[in-house]
Amino acid sequence: MGISVDELPSKKYKNIWDEGICYSEVNNIIAHKKIPAEAYKWIGKFQKNFKNNLETHHVEINNNTREKRCRDLYYIVYDILYKLKNLRGYDDINYNAIKSAIKHYINSEFINKGYASCLPDSINEADYEYPNVKDKKYMDDLVEDIIYIEQKTNEINRSLECNGIKKYFEGELSKIKLLYEADEQKYKKILQYYKQDNFDNLINIIEKIRCNTVEDFRETRDIENEETEVDFLPLHIFIASILSLFGFLLIFFFLYQATPFRSWFDRKIRKKIIFANNANDEVSHKILEEPCEYPNTNSYSDEYHVLYNSVADN
Repeated sequence: MGISVDELPSKKYKNIWDEGICYSEVNNIIAHKKIPAEAYKWIGKFQKNFKNNLETHHVEINNNTREKRCRDLYYIVYDILYKLKNLRGYDDINYNAIKSAIKHYINSEFINKGYASCLPDSINEADYEYPNVKDKKYMDDLVEDIIYIEQKTNEINRSLECNGIKKYFEGELSKIKLLYEADEQKYKKILQYYKQDNFDNLINIIEKIRCNTVEDFRETRDIENEETEVDFLPLHIFIASILSLFGFLLIFFFLYQATPFRSWFDRKIRKKIIFANNANDEVSHKILEEPCEYPNTNSYSDEYHVLYNSVADN
């Protein structure tokens, strides 16, 4: 089918951590404002599930996107912690205990897998504070997607999904540009993750998408099909003729060798040969027996004979 919006990294890896951190359960705690005891139960499940989830997705995490996948995790975790902190009953003691437990479990599993770059100590927690976290993740996802498609521009231009992809990025860029221009210093670090100097570079990448129209695609396909048919039609006819003749001869030979057709065919041929020979002999015999008779039609000879007799009588 080719590349599509659904195959972009932000879509493909959107829920990669949800099962590991029991996201639906903690989200339910936040939505229904449940007591801290429920949050501690969630931490116990977090410890068990996170290890298994990390093992399940280690290929995706190691596939040249480890740092981004780790940032995705912290965007989610710190968003959860901020929301828990603002619930009634979650004082500093409860909040700090929950936060420390979560960070400890993440540290332990990352160390076991050799993911030192994912440890919380190597990042600045201020980058994940709630007032910034959602917008930062939004921009981080978009920049990752744009860098991803940069190497696939030619493929996208030939794709039937091209117009949809182009419109998607144009819409997303127009939204995120307002955030970027409002506070460039806040979001410039995200561009640096991808070795981009400024926001205009992202716009230039999207402008390289110049979709071939559906009509051009169909016309090219039809021309290629016609050329293929013209090139191979004579050869096709010749081969078909040869195969048909060969098949007929093969069937005839098989019938002649393996069935009573052989004796029947021989009898028929012999009869025709004998009949033809007899007919030729009969014709030749008749020609030899019949005399050659030529009618006497010379009237001058008769007159001469009469005149001669008359003179003799005198």
